[in-house]
Amino acid sequence: MKRELNVGIVGLGTASTQILPFFSKLPHIRLAGAADIRPEARTKFQNDYNAPAFETVEGICKSQDIDALWIATPNHLHAEHTILAARHGKHVVCEKPMALSLEECDRMISAADENGVKLIQGHSKIYNAPIKKMREIITSGRLGKVTQIDTWNFNDWLQRPRLESEVDTRLGGGICYRQGPHQADIVRYLGGGRVKSIRAVTGRNDPHFDTEGNYSAFMEFENGICATMIFNGYGYFDVTDLTWGIGEGGKMRTATKSEPKTRITTPLDPQEKYSLTPNYGVGHSGGYQPFFGLTVVSCEKGVLRQSPKGIFLYDSSGVEEVSCNIGNGRGDELIELWNSVQENRPAFPDGRWGKATLEVCLAMLKSSNEKREISLESQTEVA
Repeated sequence: MKRELNVGIVGLGTASTQILPFFSKLPHIRLAGAADIRPEARTKFQNDYNAPAFETVEGICKSQDIDALWIATPNHLHAEHTILAARHGKHVVCEKPMALSLEECDRMISAADENGVKLIQGHSKIYNAPIKKMREIITSGRLGKVTQIDTWNFNDWLQRPRLESEVDTRLGGGICYRQGPHQADIVRYLGGGRVKSIRAVTGRNDPHFDTEGNYSAFMEFENGICATMIFNGYGYFDVTDLTWGIGEGGKMRTATKSEPKTRITTPLDPQEKYSLTPNYGVGHSGGYQPFFGLTVVSCEKGVLRQSPKGIFLYDSSGVEEVSCNIGNGRGDELIELWNSVQENRPAFPDGRWGKATLEVCLAMLKSSNEKREISLESQTEVA
């Protein structure tokens, strides 16, 4: 067993700004390098973290000082970079969505299996403490079997500064690829994992961006549970109005409802995008639990939903708030990687889980396009 896991990050864009702060907070994990095609990004990383920065993915993959790589490159490069890392014997945490097609997922999974490395789906909301607590209560049997799951999110996703690739569905842009995995992970995790079929309608209702900005989906699980997923990213209404002002990362919203907001009408070029300080989710945490929208789980004997400090449990005796420990944010993926390596066990959520989640998102697009229910074939159970 290694006493320390040396991890590099591939891609120093927006996702990396959410990940990098957690390295210093975790024992046994060392930030050992990064790779990016932009010289200015490499220079800043070297100055900020006193670690090497590589010009190419192949360069960091060849480093003997790297045990694992976090793939945070654009979505259409996830498969290529994951396979390259696995073939160099590196464990991989791959940002969502895992890839753009199920065929790419199969090649990623095979590369990890053939080279004996872990493949973890990163940026999954099932790491969030309230979602884990819901699953714990469900599996305890206290409320009987689950009957339905409903999750909603409304935010300004399509009104945040975006690169052209982020609003190009062909390159894994739009909310089905970029936000759908979050909701699909939550619903699949709470429902047991194996979705039988899905019927969805997606919408392209911002005249300035020809990509999906909203969807409504109905899912049926093999075990009989039904679920709905609703997402609207046009920015006129925010779900934090329903969640005590608390959003992703457990941050309390600081903007007031009366503040006007100029509508964004074009994507940004990379230099302009990366010069900005990400301002979504801005606020103070205050020890609150994270809310990726609002999720309600209905069971035979009660109902579960998130609360600012954990979970509200509704049953015949009334309402009880079940508190949760505050999680480790984006550090939870690193903890899972460390534990799976040290315990020599499969990681979760792994590549097969990531493929099943992507299948849900692809099925939403197909169902909407073909105006019919889509059966799923690549689903996996909760480990």
